[in-house]
Amino acid sequence: MTFEVDEKVIPEIKDLVLFYVNQLSDFTHENTNPGVVFFEGNIPEELREFSLRALREHVTIEEAERVAKEVGAEYFKFKVGRGIIGSLAAIGYPLERFTYELLAYREPDNWGTQRRVDGESVFLADSWSYPFTYDNVDPYKRSVLITPHGKDPVLVGIRGIDRGRVIQTFERVKFKEPVAFYQLFKTNQNTDDHLTYKKIGELKLYDSAVVRGTVVKPYWERGRHVFFELEDETGRIRIAAFEPTKKFRNYVRKLLPGDKIIAAGGVKEHEGVLTLNLEKFYPVKLVPRIEYQKPKCPKCGGTMKSKGDYLKCKRCGYKMPKKLIPVEVPRELERKIYEVPPDARKHLSRPLVLPGGEERVLELLQAKGLK
Repeated sequence: MTFEVDEKVIPEIKDLVLFYVNQLSDFTHENTNPGVVFFEGNIPEELREFSLRALREHVTIEEAERVAKEVGAEYFKFKVGRGIIGSLAAIGYPLERFTYELLAYREPDNWGTQRRVDGESVFLADSWSYPFTYDNVDPYKRSVLITPHGKDPVLVGIRGIDRGRVIQTFERVKFKEPVAFYQLFKTNQNTDDHLTYKKIGELKLYDSAVVRGTVVKPYWERGRHVFFELEDETGRIRIAAFEPTKKFRNYVRKLLPGDKIIAAGGVKEHEGVLTLNLEKFYPVKLVPRIEYQKPKCPKCGGTMKSKGDYLKCKRCGYKMPKKLIPVEVPRELERKIYEVPPDARKHLSRPLVLPGGEERVLELLQAKGLK
């Protein structure tokens, strides 16, 4: 958080922040490793660069500590202290592109219990505010997406591009439990700022990137996940549309070897193989799809039926050698961006419904003269 205060109260603010991190953190959980960073003054370029790198690549705690010392930031680690990476990156983040998120908080007595929100009111509020607010619901599954599932104190989170609509959408939702308070944040969620263009051979574990390449193998499936391979002049990578992406996988299945596409996503290790977890893709150039079909009967125009090594007309009985005709059939993909559904979307990935939803991915390619 960034705010202006009288210098006299800075020590008090620091003590208060550290007190509440100690008070509210669940240190019994192995993944709870908070970090707090304080910085006063103008943001140096080194801190801005660290912020963008942390957003797009893997950075270590040691790197964060080094940068903090170099720019004069004060930091505090709890347990391993991994949280200082995100804290330092948040301070340096330029927030040139942003969205809003309203977080409503629960009364402490309700923490850890099922959230009581009227689902129908969420659908009605969404129909009024969409697309100025978005990802409130999944219309295909008829499910509510604004309620978290963990034991954290957040009751609902509503995202949007218009701060007024975000607040009004919240006011239209009916709650069956008291709201302690709410806060409106300016965030980098759904901006695609995590994406940067890379050659396939440059990809590393935990990168978030846009790549351009050629499909080199037919897709295959394992455990309801769909995979294919993409290559450019520098290397080859496995691409995955995992099971939670649901109908998005159907579009991936329509890709053929030789298709040239732009793919965006995060790099992870799956079954010991470096894999790009596909968030969206754009068909640049599609190869012709050829199907081999039986000819019509040359005598009566009837339908021919396969009889082993020859064809026989179902109408007149005429026989001829089996020779199929190659026919080009339309491809079922368009030259547009395909994206995963709302409940499978990463929080930084920009929905296509928003202004600039397609532009970020394409501008990265245009900057390299590749589109």
